[in-house]
Amino acid sequence: MVDLSELRTIRERRARLDAEELELIDRARRAGATWAELAAVLGLTSRQAAEQRRLRLVAAVRPVRRELDEAYGEKLAAVRAAAVELHRRIGADRRWDKRFVRAVLVRETLEAAPEAPGGGLFALVDAVLGDLAGVPLPTPTRQAVERLRSATEAAAAAAAEAAEAAEAAAAEAAAAEAAASEAVWPKS
Repeated sequence: MVDLSELRTIRERRARLDAEELELIDRARRAGATWAELAAVLGLTSRQAAEQRRLRLVAAVRPVRRELDEAYGEKLAAVRAAAVELHRRIGADRRWDKRFVRAVLVRETLEAAPEAPGGGLFALVDAVLGDLAGVPLPTPTRQAVERLRSATEAAAAAAAEAAEAAEAAAAEAAAAEAAASEAVWPKS
């Protein structure tokens, strides 16, 4: 029988290399490297190819965990997608870390969004939106923040609606139980 154990490790090693490449690209961008410079170093033909390479790495390294959202519904998936989109936009902004005092904290907080459970995701997004309130941002980033805010508000409204429905159902069940109990054990 042929030993395939070394072949099985290739996927893991490739994933580690992708994560390392993404980190190095982001670090270089934050340090001021242009997309054209990165393209040359990576052996790519254009700055657009370098940007696309980063986006492919982000998708491979930090996949959006849809299964985390299935129990919570599509509104939470929209929040996660908007948070990941904002993180990608921030990661591509080489000036981000110097834009305002809490910029690094916002970037690092958003790094946890793809893997965060539902409640944790809401807490992360709430912190990020609070840190970004009133901060002047480039138009595309501001638009990504607004999409995140809208998705969060829609998810919060859906959660409140679901909580009200559950509360009403519980009250209805309690009333039915009380009526059934009264029928079995009438008061004298």
